Amino acid sequence: MTDNVETKLDVQSKNYANMLCDFMFKRVFGSEANKDMLIWFLNMVLKDLNIKSVKFIPTEHHGMTEEDRIVIFDIACECEDGRKFIIEMQKGYQKYFRERALYYTTYPINKQGREARELYEKERIQGMTHEKFNWDYNLQPVIVVAILNFRFKHADDWPQDRYHSSYRLTEDLTHETMTDALRFVFVELGRMTKKISELETKFEKWIYLMKNMHKMKNIPPEFADPMFRRLFLLAEINNFTPEEREQYYKSLESMGDYYNIINTTAEEAEKRGLERGREEGREQEKIEMARKLKAVGVSIEAISQASGLSIETIESL
Repeated sequence: MTDNVETKLDVQSKNYANMLCDFMFKRVFGSEANKDMLIWFLNMVLKDLNIKSVKFIPTEHHGMTEEDRIVIFDIACECEDGRKFIIEMQKGYQKYFRERALYYTTYPINKQGREARELYEKERIQGMTHEKFNWDYNLQPVIVVAILNFRFKHADDWPQDRYHSSYRLTEDLTHETMTDALRFVFVELGRMTKKISELETKFEKWIYLMKNMHKMKNIPPEFADPMFRRLFLLAEINNFTPEEREQYYKSLESMGDYYNIINTTAEEAEKRGLERGREEGREQEKIEMARKLKAVGVSIEAISQASGLSIETIESL
């Protein structure tokens, strides 16, 4: 995990930026100038769609009430047929990320209901509609595309090198799709272990670069495609303005802080686990001692005083 964290000193010896930090992720996928790269990437991730254009939409969403949590997506956009996309980069392991992705979709879905109500109120004031609000719940699809710098836990027969998964709402037995209004697509970078010489598709090359571009000194011949060469150009640190370079440094520092928090939390959890294990071991030793003393006829009261166990516990042995 920490292999992806760089310091300002590291950057000075590298040619290309780290694609996993917020600055680079939004530089490549979240800017008007590079919108065609986002479209190209989405069409590779969502293999059954043919997206021709997108427009960026607000990333900050408010809940139904003032007390509800405000969420901010990494990137949000909408394509020509009204489909809405939430594009997220998750740098570190999060146990309930699937549930988080589901929670995120409730915001743009609820927003569609509020917009329908607002349109009705506007038309009612202008005398263009009936008195009663009657929305047909025709939702525009919401699709989450999440790039994860870790591995999900899957079923036992899940191929170890399968890094792309797509989920919809389907019927249990027939797998009939209930609705296309929700879809979740996950790209697990942790499952991409191929070498450059083993890459077969453009999508595999994209995933490889997202993990490894910051380790490269030049452009390998396998990435001669104009779009890839443009990606290298965008990531070349020497092409950054002084302001961009400073933003990149800050983004890397935040990324390092994030990993430090994750690692510290894991270490603390491990310490707590070891301490619990020791406490449970001591408790088990007391029980074994009490069981033996009871077997040779020592009184329960005496055993309780010697072991610290309750009389009820000793009686149950």
